[in-house]
Amino acid sequence: MKDFACLLGKRVCVAISGGVDSTTLLHYLKKQEKQAGFFLSAVHCEHGIRGEESLADAAFVQKFCETLGVPLFTFSENCLARAERERVSLETAARNFRRECFLSLVESGKVDYIATAHHALDEAETVLFRLARGASLSGASGMSAQREKYMIRPLLSWTKQEIENYALENGLTYRVDSTNLQTDATRNKLRLNVFPALENAVPNASVNLARFARLASEDDELLYALCEPLLSQTDFGYAVQFSQKKPLFRRACLLALKALGVEKDYTSTHLESAFLLQNSERGARLDLPCGVIAEKTETGISFFLSGNEEKLPPLPVNEKEFSMDGFDGGRYAVNVCLDVPKGAENVLRLDKDRLPKDATFRFRKDGDFLQSFGGKKSLKKFFNERKIPVKERAYLPLIAEKDGSEVFAICGVEISERVKITEETQCVLYITTQKKEGFDNGGSAS
Repeated sequence: MKDFACLLGKRVCVAISGGVDSTTLLHYLKKQEKQAGFFLSAVHCEHGIRGEESLADAAFVQKFCETLGVPLFTFSENCLARAERERVSLETAARNFRRECFLSLVESGKVDYIATAHHALDEAETVLFRLARGASLSGASGMSAQREKYMIRPLLSWTKQEIENYALENGLTYRVDSTNLQTDATRNKLRLNVFPALENAVPNASVNLARFARLASEDDELLYALCEPLLSQTDFGYAVQFSQKKPLFRRACLLALKALGVEKDYTSTHLESAFLLQNSERGARLDLPCGVIAEKTETGISFFLSGNEEKLPPLPVNEKEFSMDGFDGGRYAVNVCLDVPKGAENVLRLDKDRLPKDATFRFRKDGDFLQSFGGKKSLKKFFNERKIPVKERAYLPLIAEKDGSEVFAICGVEISERVKITEETQCVLYITTQKKEGFDNGGSAS
């Protein structure tokens, strides 16, 4: 990290374990503190895993911070007991403990940022580990210089050799965690066994993997930006428009899932199933993690939490020739009159003679448009502007072309400029739309 302008006036807290990486980070930031204008502190999380060795680490950190004149926050936890209590791995328990410590400092207003000592080799390990487990481009993008709103990684572009050289040049002493030399954990196996062999076969492999991660991150960021037009919020969840551009569709689905609270429980299989749902019949559903339901609608895939959706009735009729008999639209009944109905609501008036003779009653379909005041407008755009809920749109009866896409009336909502009343109108038709009994609350008729 070479540009510290973003830290001006901020309180930066270094997560220090006592190892060479974090010791170097604290010393390096201390040298930048005055000139860059930020306020430095440190935090040490004692995990209670290595007994006396762990306590000695804590003592070393305290003395080092006193020497530098850096305020220190300390936390302690028996992570062995925590892992057993929460039925998670020791590594997960320790990580959760650290995260809670960091978050408590931020939320209490004591610090603005937590700085961690992740470096290029850490990023290379992360990328290789994720690729080996079958990660997508998003997973292969590795680490970022800033995570969430409060985590920063100032040494991310530094190699391990650069860190060790800095410690040597500045006469820094540090602690060595004995567990880092054990090959029980997967990351340790990569660090101790795989990367030395990889560097021997391909010099600078870790640096190249880290560079790949940054390039992948840039590509991934662009794809997420391009997928945003596919995603929209509905009254009861989120909707993703149909698309055969799988990289964009999958990312839009993932954004919908995360917005509904699905953070880590999804897999690539879930996203692939959502993509294939586009080929199913309308109304087909897919059960996803955390109680999320995906359902195919007329225009895309709808995502919502189980229990939050309304059970809408099936469309009873696809199409019926327009006549004075009206239309039974299942959820809505449409009546056609030559006189204004007494007490009727949602009344539309149109010029009978301007309505094509082959007009029909039907429901919406892809490509429908309305000649609105101001020009031709797609039905989708019209619905969005009127903020008509997605769950209602497919059930609104239309008066439209028999074999075309032009809509003359959205029953109960609007008429086309093509059939509006003028001074020359001789015969007025009054179109009334009423929700049928049994559908007042959006439930299916009993």
